Amino acid sequence: QMHGNRQHLQKDFFLYNASRARSKTYINMREVSQRFRLPPSEYVIVPSTYEPHQEGEFILRVFSEKRNLSEEVENTISVDRPVP
Repeated sequence: QMHGNRQHLQKDFFLYNASRARSKTYINMREVSQRFRLPPSEYVIVPSTYEPHQEGEFILRVFSEKRNLSEEVENTISVDRPVP
């Protein structure tokens, strides 16, 4: 959950803000779906790969039972890969 931040979120955001919802099991599947009931607010959805430091393409679908406003924040995210 976040409030009004349209910037790239730094690591500290995730250290000090607990997840409001997440998949029950973190599995290596092509498709993962989950249903959540969340109070009205602003949320960040963070897709990720199963293996650390891997890039991937994502299709994200969000369905809502009530009217909502959503927007895509176009940020290029890069990863500092460990040196082998």
